[in-house]
Amino acid sequence: MKSDFDDLVSSFVNRKLNDQLKSIIATSKSSVLIDFTDVDNFSPELGDHIIRAPIESIAEIKRFISELDPVYKDLNLEVRIRNLPSTLPIREIRSKHIGKILQISGLIKVAVSVRPMVTAIEFECQSCGHVIKVEQKEKTIKVPSICTNCGKKGRFNTFKKELIDSQKIILEEAPEDLEGGAQPEHIDVMLKGDLVDPKFEKNIIPGNKVVVTGIVNEAPVVFPSGKKSRTSEISIEASYLEAVEQGFEEIIITKEEEATIKEMARDKTIYNKFRDSITPNIFGHDSIKDAVVLQLFGGVRKVGREGNSVIRGDIHLLLCGDPGTAKSATLKYVSGVAPKARYVTGMGSSAAGLTATIIKDEATRSYILEAGALPLTNKGILAIDEIDKMNKDDRVAMHEALEQQTISISKANIHATLAAQTSVLAAANPKLGRFNPFDVISSQIELPSTLINRFDLIFIMKDRPNKETDKLVASRILEANKDINKNKPAIPTPLLKKYIAYAKQNCRPILSNDAMNAIQEFYLKLRSQYSNEGEEVRPVPISARQLEAVVRLTEASAKVRLSEYATMEDARRAIDLMMAYLSEVGIDKNTGELDIDRVITGISSSQRSTVLNIKSIIRSETELLPKGAALAMTKVYEVAEKSGMKIDDVEQAISVLKREGDIFEPKSGFIKLIS
Repeated sequence: MKSDFDDLVSSFVNRKLNDQLKSIIATSKSSVLIDFTDVDNFSPELGDHIIRAPIESIAEIKRFISELDPVYKDLNLEVRIRNLPSTLPIREIRSKHIGKILQISGLIKVAVSVRPMVTAIEFECQSCGHVIKVEQKEKTIKVPSICTNCGKKGRFNTFKKELIDSQKIILEEAPEDLEGGAQPEHIDVMLKGDLVDPKFEKNIIPGNKVVVTGIVNEAPVVFPSGKKSRTSEISIEASYLEAVEQGFEEIIITKEEEATIKEMARDKTIYNKFRDSITPNIFGHDSIKDAVVLQLFGGVRKVGREGNSVIRGDIHLLLCGDPGTAKSATLKYVSGVAPKARYVTGMGSSAAGLTATIIKDEATRSYILEAGALPLTNKGILAIDEIDKMNKDDRVAMHEALEQQTISISKANIHATLAAQTSVLAAANPKLGRFNPFDVISSQIELPSTLINRFDLIFIMKDRPNKETDKLVASRILEANKDINKNKPAIPTPLLKKYIAYAKQNCRPILSNDAMNAIQEFYLKLRSQYSNEGEEVRPVPISARQLEAVVRLTEASAKVRLSEYATMEDARRAIDLMMAYLSEVGIDKNTGELDIDRVITGISSSQRSTVLNIKSIIRSETELLPKGAALAMTKVYEVAEKSGMKIDDVEQAISVLKREGDIFEPKSGFIKLIS
């Protein structure tokens, strides 16, 4: 039996590896890469033996390689296996797999720094000088108990060490591999030798998805007392690692599916079908569903030639409004439709959990980087429910990720930048229970205006009694409770994923001249209607940030049709969504005009004008008083009222001046200017 196996290995090495071995000498590589498909096609018996006894099989292959030529023996080549016939989920690894070779995939959650590892130590006997070589395979260094030459016990001097580079990574199950609300499992993976060469460094970054082929090992848990537990920790010693595409791009689409997708794209009602496929059990909210569809497709990411100039293509949406309007249900549904998505809540999230954190590795006593939800959903979607419940300091960490789409970490001597090309779908509840359309949004949802401004579209979900609408809503809810599968999506979820994946893989639409003219006309028309005249503070209806958002939405609309060009129709669809957003949250209650400052700064232009007028009144009235005297607030109200200002507006203006540090209250009912 042994000779038959030897013949198989010898024949495989001679027939299949000769060309690769010759190129290894020319390129100075340190490993031989064997595709398991080649082994299985050559001899299924040899393939089965490698699966059952990988350590023995790899040792035999290495032995036959070294016998081919003394050069190969001197190189001490590693044999690496890749492309096994199946991939085993991390959570299904059991004790029966110990010592076997298998293939797993997942996201890199933690990557420890590269460290030298001892593989063998030569010890010198102090009595007779005999040198004993001990292979080091345990976590702790193994020392010989007696000399094999003189038989004496005693101390041994370290004569020589054999070292290789090593790195530990922690692999986490990818979100698309989880079912329901299952928590992702983790496993330690050890990389050695050329797997930690600088050429692999770009793959071993927290947030990257990788496929690992390796041998399952076990080691007993050691208590602080030094005793070993009966239970063991399982890890994988990697034979090979390769990065895979992330998000929608990793989905494989067959020729038949491609034909179906192209046929669907020619359907004139394709937009309606996609809209009806989002939360089918929820009635209404058509504009929001349209926006979610465009978010799933996304715009086109543009990168300058030198890589310094980047315009994001991902679309961010914020849903806020009354309770019971299906905000959370929408987020949950979208996180299930997107193949790479996570659902988190503001109350249960921190800055470290969303971005990245530095932790200390107890084994190496060094600091390591652990990726959070945003980099782990790179090229996917992150749904954040109740974003307003997040800690104020934690929200600051999201600013860079939402706009620059990177996460920069500079802590504990670790300086890293993680990719976070993630679309964010967030939901927030008003502080007072229900949304007040007459107040600025930033004062109602406990979010800073700087963060709110990062979202491309903001939708207010109102709960207003209406006989006809209420009847339809009730009917949809009752139907879903009677038969949850009755309201089926217009496009089945598996096909919807494939369609979006195909669009992301193959479509990078360019704005047509008609689309560019329509967007430019929309932008300039709004700006010109509210242009400043003289010194009067006039509202700014739309800014360049909203213009870029319209472009992203236009490109996403073209992707829905799998079109190479974004047309006037796509531009109109994007403009309609933008106007729906602005008309909800960007109307100044005092003037009835569009004012983007209500979103960007949290203060409308009419409020700013009132603040400046009140400050002018305080300054002029203070000049009439003796030097150093405080001004009575009743006097300010009196003068302001004569000028036609409302008491509520005056009070709000005084609050703003106090908050900004322009005035202070030395005693109750009196104020002083600071500058």
